[in-house]
Amino acid sequence: MAGDGLTAQKWARLREHMRRDGLAAVVLGENGRSRYLTGYQRYYTAAYLPSVHAAVMTLDAGPVLLLPRHVLATAATCQAERAVEFPLAEDGRVETLARTLSDLGAGRGRIGVEFDFLHHGFAAKLVRRLKEAELVDAAPLMGRVMAVKFAEEIELLRGAARMSEVGLAAAIEAIREGASELEVGARSSAAMLEAGAEFINHMCVRSGPHAVGLYPVNTARAIARGDCVQLDIGCLNQGYVADINRTVVVGRASPEQRRLLEVGQEMLEAGIAAVRAGVTAGAVARACNEVAARAGMADRVTIPFSGHGLGLGLHEEPYVYEGAGTVLEEDMVIALEPGVYAAGIGGSRPEDTLRVTATGCELLSHFPRDYDLLEG
Repeated sequence: MAGDGLTAQKWARLREHMRRDGLAAVVLGENGRSRYLTGYQRYYTAAYLPSVHAAVMTLDAGPVLLLPRHVLATAATCQAERAVEFPLAEDGRVETLARTLSDLGAGRGRIGVEFDFLHHGFAAKLVRRLKEAELVDAAPLMGRVMAVKFAEEIELLRGAARMSEVGLAAAIEAIREGASELEVGARSSAAMLEAGAEFINHMCVRSGPHAVGLYPVNTARAIARGDCVQLDIGCLNQGYVADINRTVVVGRASPEQRRLLEVGQEMLEAGIAAVRAGVTAGAVARACNEVAARAGMADRVTIPFSGHGLGLGLHEEPYVYEGAGTVLEEDMVIALEPGVYAAGIGGSRPEDTLRVTATGCELLSHFPRDYDLLEG
């Protein structure tokens, strides 16, 4: 089937970058990248899954979707030239992929594959099968292609942010002394799904020491009075993910907690003020961290980055850290999340989703600030 308007724009941009890099074809299996190209969504899971599907694009043909037999019917809902059965056995997958590339006239050219996703054994077999081809890394190319969003993508990200804010509101309403992290997460997740979310990408309710330790999963720990409860939430809207973080103190915040929340918010605001097309991602991170340094909290900046790009993946280009040389471009979308943490006190890592503009940025999330959520 021919691509719709947005998909056609994506194909054109990818082919433009392929020509620049001298690639005859790309082979994509990582879910966000293959969905970007075709709309195909592998089922959601928190576990790593090896590549059992692929999308193949050449300069003048494709994409061709390679899918397991039991999901071939889903190709009718995707944006692809055609679909081919992809065997489950690895040798069969190698042969099918090699034959597809040869049929498309790309069996002897430079072929981009994902060195950060495709495991070495598969790639080695493909090299032996395609003796006249050269395999190169497609991941940097796809990072550049996907970093700058089209208008339709920004609207989907805006919708994901709205749904995530519904989840934040539900979580805050559920937080009380004695409630468990799991209970708060369940209420928040249900609210986002009822608001139209396709899937809950991440749902972190970190209370007390779990906030400082940045626990990756929710637990049965009972939330206590005086806890900092950090909410790191993001849901998917047609594949596009938002990422928003706020902290709530149960009861009245101590002076130390309030100061942490104030510095965290000031770091975020400094970062937002630094964002605009033409500056480096590293300059944005430095603007955030300089606030912590002036407040005497440089040692409390325990996370080595201040943000990351968003799209069909939670972490995409550009990555925002002090050494990052990536120059921000208009219509990149970033989750900015600087923060400070102190054992025995809590933490503050306010996070908003924003779009880079020529003169600054546009916030796509608008939830109240941390210290506006406190009692008293």
